[in-house]
Amino acid sequence: MVYNSYVIYQSLEAAQAVWEAMALLPDGCINFTNVHFISDDAAAANLELARLKAAILCSVE
Repeated sequence: MVYNSYVIYQSLEAAQAVWEAMALLPDGCINFTNVHFISDDAAAANLELARLKAAILCSVE
């Protein structure tokens, strides 16, 4: 968690995608340093990458 910061999401879907991505991965895997706006496209891409990384992490265990 980053205190005293804010992020503006382009839409509710973008916010949901980012929160889902954060739930898929261990703490610290997603870094929002100096991020203040997340577009729908960026959120969708981050969610896809999180799903891929989560699948890889599960297959290693």
